[in-house]
Amino acid sequence: MSLGQVFAQRVRWHRTRQGKSQAVVAGLAGLNAEYLGQIERGYRVPSLDVVEAIAGALGVSVPELVAESSERPSPAPDVLLASELHRALLLQQEASSGRSTDELQEAVEHAWRLWQGAADRYSRLAAVVPDLIGDVATINAPGTTDPLLEHRVAADAYALLRTVARRIGRPDLALVAADRERRAAEQTEDDVRLARANWNLAHALLGQQEPQTAEEIALAAIADIKGHGTREAAAISGALWLAAAVAAARSQRRFAAIERIRDHARPLAEKTGETNVGRTAFGPTNVALHMVSVELEDGHTADALAIADEIDPAPLQSRERRTTLALDLARSHAMRSDPGAALLHLLEAEQCSAEELRYNPTAHDTVRRVFQRARPSLRKQLTAFAQRVGIEDELAAGHTLS
Repeated sequence: MSLGQVFAQRVRWHRTRQGKSQAVVAGLAGLNAEYLGQIERGYRVPSLDVVEAIAGALGVSVPELVAESSERPSPAPDVLLASELHRALLLQQEASSGRSTDELQEAVEHAWRLWQGAADRYSRLAAVVPDLIGDVATINAPGTTDPLLEHRVAADAYALLRTVARRIGRPDLALVAADRERRAAEQTEDDVRLARANWNLAHALLGQQEPQTAEEIALAAIADIKGHGTREAAAISGALWLAAAVAAARSQRRFAAIERIRDHARPLAEKTGETNVGRTAFGPTNVALHMVSVELEDGHTADALAIADEIDPAPLQSRERRTTLALDLARSHAMRSDPGAALLHLLEAEQCSAEELRYNPTAHDTVRRVFQRARPSLRKQLTAFAQRVGIEDELAAGHTLS
């Protein structure tokens, strides 16, 4: 375990053991509370001066924060996932379990089912990822008997790592995973899988604030798969059109984004119906969700809400997408200065996946936005909500900064 990881865990452990919030410790140390939260999650490595300031605020010595001990706490699932993703993508390591390719394929499928269907997906995946990534890292060893299958399994595993990295706020790791996925997919002789890899790469680039490059990759992938007459190819093509629409919206080209959804993605969704090809959850419902996102991107909250009101989340095969719809609705109402309605949708998101709210940075931003606009009586309910899902420190940080 790196020194930074040890420090992050020890700070969080001492702080929670003393019953202090991040806002309190940050204030005593002369730091921004949000910055302290990033340190605890392992996203930032502090200078020695900051280490000493945090130690003073906690009333412990510096060695107690940087030395591993028998009282070392278990890391939070998001911290553990970030650590394992680092190990998977940036380090060479040996296979963990000695599983056959068929067994590894089933393990990857199982991990995907957890990710898209389990309410506690972060905790459960954190227990699965360590063994999985060691096997995937060495899957294409010389002398293997079925290289095409191995490349397909590797591509599917890296696709999972990409979306996990994005959800825990690590766009840098998401981009590395997407690049690994595309390299594996290029060896599969499977055009749909390669198109899915380009879809993931486009989304990873969007996470890195590179919409123009993301748009170029999505449009090129659409051209490459054009002419394939299968339902799977149509679904992936539709998902790529949605990625291209998001890229246009991020580039302040709202009408181009709407046109891509209306003239390309929506007709394909009507043709395919609800699917989960390549784990993209493409279909009419997902198309509507993207229309909501495009309108929110441009600040058209009334239009976003009008579209969202017509969406039935029941057909969505992914719990994550259902939670995202509730969070988008909460965000829309918060932007329209209606914190009461926003809270109702936050409660809906909590019912769908409380853990998503705890570990998703975008969800934290939404909760802070709602809290800042709420009247005092509603803030009590929001505080209780934040305590239930374990993000009271983020709420306190948002209140401190508002």
